[in-house]
Amino acid sequence: MPDAPEYTPRSIYMLEPHADHATAENGYIPIEAVAERIYGKPYSSVRGCQRDDEHIGNDSVKLYKLTSDEDYLQALEAFDNTEIYLGWDSHTGESAFKTGMTELDYWLSIRVADESVLATVEANPPATQDLQNAVFADRFFADRAFSPSLRMVLGDLIRRGELPRGDYLFRHWW
Repeated sequence: MPDAPEYTPRSIYMLEPHADHATAENGYIPIEAVAERIYGKPYSSVRGCQRDDEHIGNDSVKLYKLTSDEDYLQALEAFDNTEIYLGWDSHTGESAFKTGMTELDYWLSIRVADESVLATVEANPPATQDLQNAVFADRFFADRAFSPSLRMVLGDLIRRGELPRGDYLFRHWW
């Protein structure tokens, strides 16, 4: 990949959600900037990490193991899965799923309103609501409603040659 930066090999790569804190000196990877460059829209790595572990607190870390073939292939299999868990539907007493598209495609279909496109959903839709092609009033609510798994995004970015194969540590902080 001509635009992909070269990273110094490390035993664990550090993911930094804030691009201005990732420097050549500290070797941190500005994950949100990389994802936005590849996918063409802002990505919330904090929300993606919370999709992997909904109970992660502030000032926490999460290790993403992607060095072994097994771990890496599991991340890609999950990334390519065309069934998305939306949440528990208390009315039916069953889990709600969206089928026929990947988490990435689902996320890319969700937009933020602008001068030419008005919001189509409320700020806090029910967890089980299908948000395909939904338009939110602002990015905060769009990210909160749905962001793809950080583990899956890492697997895809490795597959695309944007990130080196390895283990990644994500620090959840504000």
